[in-house]
Amino acid sequence: MVSESRRRIEVAAAGLLARRGYHGFGLKALSEAAGLPYGSIYHHFPGGKEEIAVAAITGTGVVSGRLIAQAPTDVFATTATMFEFMVAKLAGSDWTDGCAVGTPALDGGSDVDAVRSACGAAFEEIERAFASLLTELGLAAGEAEELATTVVAAYEGATILARVRRSDAPLRTVAVAMERLIRMTLADAGVSNGLGTTRRSGID
Repeated sequence: MVSESRRRIEVAAAGLLARRGYHGFGLKALSEAAGLPYGSIYHHFPGGKEEIAVAAITGTGVVSGRLIAQAPTDVFATTATMFEFMVAKLAGSDWTDGCAVGTPALDGGSDVDAVRSACGAAFEEIERAFASLLTELGLAAGEAEELATTVVAAYEGATILARVRRSDAPLRTVAVAMERLIRMTLADAGVSNGLGTTRRSGID
């Protein structure tokens, strides 16, 4: 079982990573955000900032994948919910809180191997869950994987544009485009309309 203090540290770290990236957050800010002293942070994460970031990013990927995999709804609702989640997150944070995987991937992912690897694994976790949702509808594995990668990449790109422009328009535009792409892909493959036992999501 994960201790409550460790969980608080990971959740607080995910929030800071989403807002400031890997290089932008420090242990003082983390201590304040988690409401825990330095000693407690180092007790749970003797590896310091890098270990904390890896745990928070990994946890985000796992939770996001589970949300996609466990929610009983249709593939289009899943996609729409994913984009609406980020619309609400950005608007509610004055356009500062992005994705806890995407932001550190841009800031720190290129020069800290462990962080880059954690971001890559988290994205793969999310993509696998979305691809699984599509294969349940009958889409071939290869096509499902390609489509899942496209949706996740579009989501991350739209998040960056929304933050920079301080507008939800990029997210809403891309959400519509992704629904259209999914419908076309399913139709071309002769698969159902996506209203089966599929799921929902939010990438944190």
